Amino acid sequence: MKNRFIKIFFIIFLLFPFLVFAKKKSKVTISKNLNFSEVWVWEYTDSKGKKIEMAIYREPILNYWLLTTEAYWQTDEMSLWFILNPNGEVLQAYQDGESNSSKRLMKHSLYPDKNTVLPNNWKATGITKSFGDVSLGFPKFIGEEYNVSYDKTNEQSVFFLTPTKADFSTLYLFNGLDIDAKLPIRFPKDIPSNYVVLSEETKFSNVSELYRFKYISHTDYHINISEYNLK
Repeated sequence: MKNRFIKIFFIIFLLFPFLVFAKKKSKVTISKNLNFSEVWVWEYTDSKGKKIEMAIYREPILNYWLLTTEAYWQTDEMSLWFILNPNGEVLQAYQDGESNSSKRLMKHSLYPDKNTVLPNNWKATGITKSFGDVSLGFPKFIGEEYNVSYDKTNEQSVFFLTPTKADFSTLYLFNGLDIDAKLPIRFPKDIPSNYVVLSEETKFSNVSELYRFKYISHTDYHINISEYNLK
């Protein structure tokens, strides 16, 4: 009996590091209670020429973003929301189709490069333009124009950008996740994380992709992650 106890203890001792690693791997690092106090709104033109707003929520202290169905409704009807952490962690909230089923979380990972300078093919023109609505309690952004050319294509883009205190690295990579939900705006992925894209116009095949930043407004959107079970 004593030898058997020793063997069991020895096996547990050997497995302990792996058990700890597995536990850490599934751990959610995002805070349990979050209040998203800002809403950022862009306006884009869809394939039919209709102008539609895309609203995304921000927690300004921790730099988290919250995507609700207001942002990805055209692509995913099942997910409740997504929370984006600047470190690349993405939480997807959903509820099983069965009645009285529990709310669940699925964790995804992105890997931001944290670029500090714009790519070489981004050329500043010296032109500036203001974006925003000061009546909503936030100052306007003064965006600087950049012309962007691409290798192996005749496409040309015109962007307006400006540095901010927000971190956009995970937001700009979101559409690269292997999930149904997609943002209707395809933000550039290779720019510094603190640059907000205020507008883009890209011409290709006689079609223009066009969107622009409209405003930031105060809001009060609470998420309690403890109500959800991690899958």
